[in-house]
Amino acid sequence: MCGRTLISEAKELAKKAGVALGGGNVEKDTNRPPGSEMPVILDARPGKIHYLKWGLIPSFASEPPKYATTYARMETIHSLSTYRNLVGKRHCVFVVEGFYEFDKRQKPSQPYYFQRKDKNILYLDGLWDTWRDTASGLIIPTCAMIMQPANALMSKVHDRMPCVMTQADALKWLDRSLPVQTRLQLLQPVENDVLEGWQVDKKVNNARNKDSDNADKSGSQLNFF
Repeated sequence: MCGRTLISEAKELAKKAGVALGGGNVEKDTNRPPGSEMPVILDARPGKIHYLKWGLIPSFASEPPKYATTYARMETIHSLSTYRNLVGKRHCVFVVEGFYEFDKRQKPSQPYYFQRKDKNILYLDGLWDTWRDTASGLIIPTCAMIMQPANALMSKVHDRMPCVMTQADALKWLDRSLPVQTRLQLLQPVENDVLEGWQVDKKVNNARNKDSDNADKSGSQLNFF
């Protein structure tokens, strides 16, 4: 499901993505949880990385939703009111080094770290919206990550996974000039040889743990055979 992420320092991340940094620098975080601000590229500003709250608040909402909006299921983005008006209009891409997933069949949960095999940064599809806080008058941009059924590798740990794209396809996902169906065709199953993953220390279960070695291998490497 992409329970947590690992992100580089903002300046470094923007450089790797070949874009500018919109806003101030943000320190590296080896254990970034949902609900925090995440580095994303918006289709409205495709040349910059901005940090948006991870947990979408629909523009029509009178208050932040009581239900979870960190993730949007690929199968229901067209039908749920939270997301359907954003499809084809407000696309974004999360830019991260890697992410953690948790095997909850074990007690306590066993975390695993995933990254691209080629060591490049990950582009993960999402949707975004803006919400006006009536109390403060502030306009708050927020985002949700699109999830799909797990491939053979990820299914060793969880039944869902992010929509992982190449940089070229990420640019298409952000291209507002493309027809909606052309952009949605980019939501394809992730090939089993794109990612690699391994067991990490259970200290990652605590989101307050920001140790530099959080993503280091502590057990077996995953494979899809």
